[in-house]
Amino acid sequence: MRMDASQAKIIARFLATTPRRPENIVFIGRRGNSFSGNVKYLYLHFLEKHPQCKSVFVTEDARLYGELHARGLPAALFPHNEAIEALATASVAVADDFYFRERDIHIFATGAKIVQLWHGVGFKKIGFVEIESSIAIPEERKAHLRKMYSGYDAVLSTSPFYTENLFKTSFGSKEIWEAGYPRNDVLLRKPTKNDLIGCDMDAYLQMVTIRKKCKTCLYAPTFRDDHSDPFVHGALGFDTLSAFLKENNMFLFLKMHPLSSTYGLENLENIRMISNESDIYPLLPLFDCLITDYSSIYMDYLHLLRPVIFFPYDLTDYNARLREFQFDYDDMTPGPKCFDQDELLRALGAAVSGDDGYRKQRVRLRDLAFSHHDARACSRTAEHVVRLAGLDPQKLA
Repeated sequence: MRMDASQAKIIARFLATTPRRPENIVFIGRRGNSFSGNVKYLYLHFLEKHPQCKSVFVTEDARLYGELHARGLPAALFPHNEAIEALATASVAVADDFYFRERDIHIFATGAKIVQLWHGVGFKKIGFVEIESSIAIPEERKAHLRKMYSGYDAVLSTSPFYTENLFKTSFGSKEIWEAGYPRNDVLLRKPTKNDLIGCDMDAYLQMVTIRKKCKTCLYAPTFRDDHSDPFVHGALGFDTLSAFLKENNMFLFLKMHPLSSTYGLENLENIRMISNESDIYPLLPLFDCLITDYSSIYMDYLHLLRPVIFFPYDLTDYNARLREFQFDYDDMTPGPKCFDQDELLRALGAAVSGDDGYRKQRVRLRDLAFSHHDARACSRTAEHVVRLAGLDPQKLA
């Protein structure tokens, strides 16, 4: 739903005077309408641990709305009346990307406190810092970045390092909470039935069986603004990769970014595609190693301290043309860097055979990036949200 500026101003002025109910918390679905990310896990935590709050998940996806309702989970379909009412009476609105602003959903929450959980810590420039990067950015894009990264009552951080070097410099926010990422809790405990909502369950069940017989690996390349990927570029070939995996008793799961391409892999015995829209976090503990390039998923995977292999085959071009780095790539990537398929296969073979010389680097970076490793990020973040709503956390415990 999009509206013109005059419509938005009229609605915003009206809603600014609408009484807010402290116990009403809305959690707004992310881009792609997937049920995933920090907003998903904090929402589920509120339902379980803070039942006195009226927590509602707002989505534009009728399918997801129906699934949540069928499971007895409170949800509202935007722009239907129930969603408008939930947004208009909420004391706090919680999101972890910019979708709620790009679709004008935030206008109906005018007057609520806005919490940005965000969706990753890594090494790329974002927000206000990205605006000043050496890569040529159109003025329209700069204006968009200023708008999207401004105007928050709170932004979630994972450690003092990222508070000082990322969130303070990239966002406009009244508060920064160093509570950790809610989505990482599921890496350190057994997933619940609700955790598995939004997951590719066929892949999950196959993985549970396969890992009893062979080593499993996840390849999760990042999205590129030009919509290319390692297979489009010819940096990887499925046939060669499949032959190597078969020879080494390995199985690889391929998870592309939600905005990237998908591939039909039905003819390959040991490579499987995970749905682009799937929540990957309940699946991460099932992998023996991870391959990525510039995606921040590897930071979360550090909680497991398992091998990470980096495949930045287009490093120079990516950094110069697509995304500028804020931190040194080598310093922030605790694993072998491979620039062609042969190097990648050698590193993969070494990692699954136990030849891993990067554990100390992973521990160092994990501790730099995350202050906590205790599966209590949801609890800490919820305490902040409750306080921001004007409620007494002790009365809601």
